[in-house]
Amino acid sequence: MPILYYGNEEQKAKYIPKLASGEWKACYCLTEPSSGSDANSAKTKAVLSEDGKTYTINGQKMWITNAGFAHVFTVFAKIGDDENLSAFILTKEMEGITLNAEEKKMGIKGSSTRQVFFNNVQVPAENLLSTRGNGFKIAVNILNIGRIKLAGGVLGGSKGVIDDAVNYSNERNQFGRPISKYGMIKEKIARMSVKSFALESAVYRATQNIDDAIASLEKGGMEKGIATLKGIASFAPECAILKVFGSEVLDYTVDEGVQIFGGMGYSAETRMEKAYRDARINRIFEGTNEINRMLTVDMILKKAMKGELDLMGPAMAVAGELTSIPDFGSAPETVFDEYRAYVKNFKKTVLMMAGSAAQKFTMSLAKEQEILGNIADMTIQTYVAESLLLRVEKLAGRKGGESGVELEISLMKSFFFDAAEEISTAGKSALWSFAEGDEMRMMQMGLKRFTKMTPFNIKEERRKVAEKAIAENKYCF
Repeated sequence: MPILYYGNEEQKAKYIPKLASGEWKACYCLTEPSSGSDANSAKTKAVLSEDGKTYTINGQKMWITNAGFAHVFTVFAKIGDDENLSAFILTKEMEGITLNAEEKKMGIKGSSTRQVFFNNVQVPAENLLSTRGNGFKIAVNILNIGRIKLAGGVLGGSKGVIDDAVNYSNERNQFGRPISKYGMIKEKIARMSVKSFALESAVYRATQNIDDAIASLEKGGMEKGIATLKGIASFAPECAILKVFGSEVLDYTVDEGVQIFGGMGYSAETRMEKAYRDARINRIFEGTNEINRMLTVDMILKKAMKGELDLMGPAMAVAGELTSIPDFGSAPETVFDEYRAYVKNFKKTVLMMAGSAAQKFTMSLAKEQEILGNIADMTIQTYVAESLLLRVEKLAGRKGGESGVELEISLMKSFFFDAAEEISTAGKSALWSFAEGDEMRMMQMGLKRFTKMTPFNIKEERRKVAEKAIAENKYCF
């Protein structure tokens, strides 16, 4: 991908056809023992020869997928005393490239992972990828693509886990009947399904938004490769949101999958035990979930500072609303009117908390990671809730209204129930960390108002979801 999006015509012609056909394999050499999340602090060095014809690369990379059988290595290194990384294309026959043995990992054992060492590797100057010092930008943009791809990947994994869990619950008999007949098992199947359906809604929303942005840029005359990168970069916060939410949905489903399997879930003879181990890495690679939470808020604030997004106007409007008499309005005519109002209120909680925290801490807000993490969690739940609402509303338009999407409405209600609770908890955690006195009391009232939902029978809504999956003997939404 770095060559496809950042290579010149000669580089693309030389490497892409054989990589695309599978004749050659590639690996991506970014991480080092001392630079994981802080990738730009890498110590691998590249020195340009006096005649300007070659670079000499020295350094070490680790956790490199495919390194053992790769023909092409995209290597990130700093030229001289540059502040930012540059990227280079290396090939396996270059002298000075050596590998450690295969890493022994907790999971994803089907994926080859090795350390790579570069000892005075001579690289032609024309193998510099893009321009000097542009490597960190390349890394960041490729990570954006990786994050949204990961969300699609874990979605597939989550559906597979639910299939296995439902199959097992239908086959496993205890106390004279299948365990799928018991309420607590139904609740697990429902919650796994609800989270996966919500994830799928958000993945498809974001990827369509990205496709539309790319198409718009191409229509304006931009070259496809550049348009692709800019289109993805414009939705970088959504990529980070989906990476976090997706990896945590999969972790939730595999954990509950093991629980449904009981003792057999702990046995290496079942796929569920393997799924449990394999899932864990997703919260670490493509940027840890902690880093992605920080990035979500940081990128949104930067968009606001650049004038690409108006945050202060709505935040001030919410602040004004807190001191005014609540407008309860008229009763919603449809379930979609009701849930649109919930989404609007969820957004108000994010604006209220982010606006107050920014005002309180100003330039030192970046140091308040716990509070930023709380705001990120509120943002993630709000984005996914809105995505789910949009999907169900769209399905209703195709299926003749609410009566045609009763099951999807149960999925939506169940997700919103949990989202409102999570937003409230994260908001309270942030609020109690920086507010006091009258400000605390006013914002706490606002938080309660903006996360309030009309009560409904959550057990029955979840049971509708679970019983459909149990009847179909699979994830079927």
